[in-house]
Amino acid sequence: MSNISPIETREIADADLDGVAGGLSVGGSVDGLTANFEQGPNGLPVLTDISAKSLSLTVSDIELGPIAG
Repeated sequence: MSNISPIETREIADADLDGVAGGLSVGGSVDGLTANFEQGPNGLPVLTDISAKSLSLTVSDIELGPIAG
């Protein structure tokens, strides 16, 4: 078994978070995206098929800290 630390969780009141910024940064790219549509009810297009050659997704942590201002 690997040496992984447990994730600590706790509740924080909304008022305590009013002056704090942080979260997740999410980015990525798609290569070779193909989508097929057909005419649906009331003439609206309906997605019937979608594919991609490659997909890249990056998620990184934005450390919690005070809001600069």
